[in-house]
Formats: sequence, C-alpha cells, structure tokens
Amino acid sequence: MLHTMTTLPHAKRKKKGFAAFAVFGIAMTLLAGCGQTGTSELAPGTNLDSATIMPTNEAEAANARNVEENPFAAAGIDDPAAFIKMFEIAKAAVAANEKDAVAELILLPLQVNGEIPYAVKSKEEFIEKYDQIITPSVKEALEAQKVEDLFVRDQGVMVGDGELWFGASAEKPQAYGIIAVNPEPINASR
Repeated sequence: MLHTMTTLPHAKRKKKGFAAFAVFGIAMTLLAGCGQTGTSELAPGTNLDSATIMPTNEAEAANARNVEENPFAAAGIDDPAAFIKMFEIAKAAVAANEKDAVAELILLPLQVNGEIPYAVKSKEEFIEKYDQIITPSVKEALEAQKVEDLFVRDQGVMVGDGELWFGASAEKPQAYGIIAVNPEPINASR
C-alpha cells in the first residue's frame, strides 16, 4: 500500500500559520497580565472607584509620594525649596536687568539655541552677550511663569514655551540654575 502524504494548499497553510500566531499572541498577553495587582484583591468594603486610581505597587506609590513632595524630581532636582528660591531670584534679577546677578545663576556651559546655536563658556561672555541671550521674549516668558505651572522633565525645568530651561548640577550638594536659553520666540503665534 502506497502511503500518500496530504498537503494543504498554500492559502490554508497561511491561515493556519496566522491562527497559530494569533493564539500565541493572545496567550502571551494573558500570561503577561498574570500576577498584576488589580481590583480583585480589594479588601471588603473598599470603594471600587478609589481603588482604580491607587498605585498598584510600592514603586508607583513611592513615585506618587515623591512627585507630591518634590515636583522637580524628574529633572534630577533634590531640594525643591532651594530650587524654588533660586527660580524666584532669577525672575527678580531678570526683571531688574541685573546682568551680574543673572550670570551668577547660570550653570556653565550655557546652551544658547537659535539660528546658530552656541555654548556660553564663562560668566563674562554671558554678561557681554546678555542682551542677545535674555531677549524681550525670554523676559516676558519668565515674568509670566508661575512656579506651580513649570513644565518638568528629565532634561530640566522649562519656562514658557521653552524660552528658558533650569536644571541641576551633578555635584553634591547640587547647584541650581539656568542651563539653556532660546532667545528667539519658539511659538511665532504668541
């Protein structure tokens, strides 16, 4: 008796291959969800609405506490009170056009962006180019900026639409200051 092998047409093999792949993907998705903390482990009497917004693990809970205690942590700033004090000093110094005082608040090298970006390498150079760096649009953005509305990310703390950036030094104890300036208006519709 001759044994004949049955083969599936190419289209059917493709469908079976896709189906196997889809089943594998669904299985992996379900397995990835296993072990996740969810509302199924709620204590009796727990309000379901509040449980869904609570952190699901200690790392998330610690991060939530850290953001409440230090809203500038993402930018690597360790002391929010010292940062806020420096920010307020910077606002006052720029508003009063105190070039020397503002120069004391820059972290060198200061990145100046624009048509031709460059780095300011000394406080003397900053003072010489002050009017080209701290332009009316930078002054206006800083004057209008409220501490509670600062945008914070890993690259620093942004004023306005990016006209000015603050950050922290890597040394301990940290120094806080101006790390970048965008003297040209970033948003032309302002």
